[in-house]
Amino acid sequence: MSARLSEALRRLADDVPPARVPDGLFDAARTRHRRRRAAAAGALAVLVLFLGTGYALHPVALPSPAAPHVDAPGLPTRLVDPPLRTASVRDSAPGAAAMLFGGPAVRTDWFETRMGVLAAEADRYRVLDAGAFTPGFDALLSPDGRYAWVGASLLDLTSGRFTPDRTDGYPLAFASDGERLVYADDDAAFTPPNTYTTPYVGVYDRESGKDVLRVRVGTAWIPPGRTAALSPDSGELALQVRDEIWLTRVADAGADGVADPYRKLPLHGGRLGGPGSWLPDGRAVGVLDRSTCADCPVPAYRRTWTLSVRSTVDAAPRAGAAFPPLRSRTFVQLLGWRSADEAVALVGVPGPDAVDRPEDHDIAWSPYHEPGTDRVELVVLRRGAPAPEVLFRTPEGITDLTVAADLAIDGAVRESGRPDYGPLPFWLLAVGFVVALVVGLPVLSLLRRWHGRRLHRRAARRRSGELP
Repeated sequence: MSARLSEALRRLADDVPPARVPDGLFDAARTRHRRRRAAAAGALAVLVLFLGTGYALHPVALPSPAAPHVDAPGLPTRLVDPPLRTASVRDSAPGAAAMLFGGPAVRTDWFETRMGVLAAEADRYRVLDAGAFTPGFDALLSPDGRYAWVGASLLDLTSGRFTPDRTDGYPLAFASDGERLVYADDDAAFTPPNTYTTPYVGVYDRESGKDVLRVRVGTAWIPPGRTAALSPDSGELALQVRDEIWLTRVADAGADGVADPYRKLPLHGGRLGGPGSWLPDGRAVGVLDRSTCADCPVPAYRRTWTLSVRSTVDAAPRAGAAFPPLRSRTFVQLLGWRSADEAVALVGVPGPDAVDRPEDHDIAWSPYHEPGTDRVELVVLRRGAPAPEVLFRTPEGITDLTVAADLAIDGAVRESGRPDYGPLPFWLLAVGFVVALVVGLPVLSLLRRWHGRRLHRRAARRRSGELP
């Protein structure tokens, strides 16, 4: 029985047609396996690339790089416009700065509030985008160049970080040692038809972390940048309020820090010179008088400034030879004094097409940036000299400037070298990464397809006997 069953099953098996394996089955399976491994490896590579690039692009403030071999910090002999690839101060701190600058040559359509920073030790350029502020007016550099006071923020340029030692208003002046800051309360009230009222002007002491003086202004508005100055010992404040200079002692402040001026000097149409108005002896201030000239270098811009020294006792002019006039200049800002006969100042130079417009408003009011300015000069004004000595001149289009007063007063100048723009900024690296992904992924896909077709053709040739 079992023999017959086995024989029957054998005959049935012989009658079953043999199974046919499709041509290239094993080659196709091997190709699919390779493609899956390649896809997994590509996904892992993209994940590692994302994580690694994200970590690398994470913004971290770098310390100030070591300075190259230079004799000493100083003002440069040449200033250039930093390109778009220039690193940010917050990502790569430049160290103590020689100057903070801005203007049409520095701003772009994408970076309308951009300003440049140049280190004092070498040509390290960095950029700062901290809002719509103008260097030299509502963005000031401390006398030693370490701090940039921009709006209500104080930025330490050696670390790239904002410091807690800041005031609640907009900047007016640094003390000569940088430890005290004069500011105006920015909670101004609008008075129709077109004036504002500054509640008070304060003197903030960084060591104690509080105001050591407050002066109530009344119904006047105090514009930023050049209407206040602290005496060399930081003990007295000179503040321009309309057509007067108010003198107030820090020692007179009460328990609330408020003090009244002990003297008011009439200006008779003049202006306080700026943050460096006090003379070294602390008993006189520099005042700028405005007039017009018939033979100005720019015929359409006839504004002329003349520096005079007035006693803080009775406002009487001090005797001595006259300072050279500054003809066809848009603004003048005193930085300090080398002696009673030599003052250092920043002056605005108008362009060839600038037109001077008479001021028909309050004498203490002025725009943050004077219209028509084409460039800025750093000059020395000496009694009895026929003309000012020009120490530095910005390129055309750099119209706003604030410098480290210590370097300017000392006359420290260094030879400019090759500009260092720092590491690539985060936004540029991010754009490059996105472009690389957009271009790289399609290229990788095409390469994979080409490789797959090449393997398929090779397998077909092997089956046909063309290849061993």
